[in-house]
Amino acid sequence: MRLTIAECVAARALAHPDRPAIDVLGGPSLTYGETWRRVAALADAVRAVEPGPHGRMVAVLLGNSADALLAYLACQWAGVTAVPVNNRLAAPEVGFIAGDSGARLVLTDRAHAEVASKVAADHGARLVSVEGIATPTSVDRPVLGDAGRGTAPCVVGYTSGTTGFPKGALYSNDHYLAALMRWGWEFGLTGEQCVLVPGPLFHLSYAGLSMAALCIGARVRIMPAFDAAAALEELSATCSFAFLVPSMTGMIAQEWERRGEPVVEAMRFMVSSGAPGPLSLTRTAMRMFGKARVCEAYGWTEGGWVTFEAKQPETLLAHSVGWPTIGNEVGVFREDGTPCAVGEAGEVGVKAVTHFDGYLGRPDATRAAWRNGYVMSGDVGIRQADGRLCIVDRMKDMIITGGENVYTAEVERVLHEHPDVLEAAVVGLPDERWGEQVTAVVVARDAAIPDTAGLQAFCRGRLAGYKVPRRIELVAELPRNPMGKVQKFKIVERLKSGSE
Repeated sequence: MRLTIAECVAARALAHPDRPAIDVLGGPSLTYGETWRRVAALADAVRAVEPGPHGRMVAVLLGNSADALLAYLACQWAGVTAVPVNNRLAAPEVGFIAGDSGARLVLTDRAHAEVASKVAADHGARLVSVEGIATPTSVDRPVLGDAGRGTAPCVVGYTSGTTGFPKGALYSNDHYLAALMRWGWEFGLTGEQCVLVPGPLFHLSYAGLSMAALCIGARVRIMPAFDAAAALEELSATCSFAFLVPSMTGMIAQEWERRGEPVVEAMRFMVSSGAPGPLSLTRTAMRMFGKARVCEAYGWTEGGWVTFEAKQPETLLAHSVGWPTIGNEVGVFREDGTPCAVGEAGEVGVKAVTHFDGYLGRPDATRAAWRNGYVMSGDVGIRQADGRLCIVDRMKDMIITGGENVYTAEVERVLHEHPDVLEAAVVGLPDERWGEQVTAVVVARDAAIPDTAGLQAFCRGRLAGYKVPRRIELVAELPRNPMGKVQKFKIVERLKSGSE
């Protein structure tokens, strides 16, 4: 393609520089003209980054803010690759991403300066704080369409895997732009809409939808941190569009019910994604957002959003995530790679117009992500007679808590580092508020009995807070099958029965 996402936003700035573009709740607001000047300033700050083993990479460690969004555009405009980093990660986790990507510059803010400084020092990277970057009152008129960066890397989104270490999923400029166009088309984004951003911008989904909104000329309102009462106010008075994970919807619904179920005036489109939600929550959302289309989208980092459904009361179906989105062929496959029949469970895969471009520096893992031309999800799905897809399980050993992915191998790896732990298994248990609760079952080494609070503190120093086990059970041994594999379903059964 001739243009990058950044250049599409620049075109908007040229067309209507005075139109409102970005508001940070409780913070600054930017017009499209001011937005582009800020992008140009950030681009100047990162343009001189030295190449690492995978090219010129910039690790972005920022709180939810305008700069957290505009850093993606700035990196595109500067011709470097953005590596957004989860700002809830512990220093060792951030350090792994910086080292694995080979980022030679860390773009950060005051709130994350301590972690960023340590990581930069450990990995020989330069540290740049956004507070030290001034926005000029004017910039040269951008010349668009001449950079030729379509196939060049645009962003690397780190996603954990079964090894316990994250992998960098690479997107080119062309693939990311085409993905945003598809989302905007499927979700009906227009320039008249006001988009609430209640979730973290280090997620490619929240960042992508926000950039799609800017490409079409819409207004974006960023929450520095999610707050159910503030979100309800926004959706009642100002914002017409929002992507909410089920835990957010549940908390907003509690606030709405507490207020006596008032009419939510502004909301016109809600997309739910990130984790399965119960039908009861869907019905509540349809009542709460009575003037909106309540929709569900399903996808994963490597494949993007691949299915979509606008919910209808008369056709609600448990676990349904809808039909393939534009440009996708979604299949369900047996272990031997042959297609499953309607009603038969198998692994979900997608053959798409856009998808990720492979894992950074991991050719074997990249090859393993595809099967017969399909990017595989690791999720178990069942195709219905009407063409809808139902997601019923996860082949990947993963927990989703509050919309955040927690891979059990990652938590187990940290638990095994504790000197008093012989063995550990991590599972997800149902949780009304967060969807699932991270739970660990631990076998002590020798006669030592680890202090569970101490184990949690040990994990907290090495993992993001949402990954730390909320519950730790000490057991004599882990259940195993004849081949020695830990039978996690038996652990879940025992823990559930013990809680009832």
